Amino acid sequence: MLNAGLEKSVIERTFKLALRGPDLIKNGLTTFLEPQGFNISELMLGEPTSPASQSEVRDLVEPFLKKGAEMTVLGQIADIYLFEKGRTPEDIVYAFYIGTRYALVRERKPTKEESKHIWEIALWIAQNSKIGAPYWKELESRGEVYLKDWLDLRKDTARKRFETFLKQKVRAELGAENALKSIMLQVFDDELDETSL
Repeated sequence: MLNAGLEKSVIERTFKLALRGPDLIKNGLTTFLEPQGFNISELMLGEPTSPASQSEVRDLVEPFLKKGAEMTVLGQIADIYLFEKGRTPEDIVYAFYIGTRYALVRERKPTKEESKHIWEIALWIAQNSKIGAPYWKELESRGEVYLKDWLDLRKDTARKRFETFLKQKVRAELGAENALKSIMLQVFDDELDETSL
């Protein structure tokens, strides 16, 4: 919802739907907006007079809940690999691979060229990180084969962890969708209760 708050059109749409909502919300919002200089009649020009439908509210909220779920999973990945006490060079590689791959190609399988580019970015960042740099130098000093063997293992594990990340993302999205359904049921149940009084 923080992302939504940055877009004027989203704020306007939220106000319009709320002003078409239950009297308690409509009256509270009107009481707040009018002293701020908002012209409610002008804001509602062209807007239906019927109560906001569940699908209208869902269309407004759903993209932001999905984005929130995505950010939650990315935050969990960062927490697991970057902010835990026992950070390792391996964890740094995994985190930057997952972050880079997701940023560049999202859920789809990367092409060979994209995969090469993803690894170039992820390994460059890992190699130049405070945790990765000393270990990298140590492996290089032992010989190129040591670094290559270590990287081959990291790449295989990173790909598996990316699949785990996608599963976690799907679970977070389902959780957000269930939360939205619950909220929508509550809002519209409250509206029905209010109109039946």
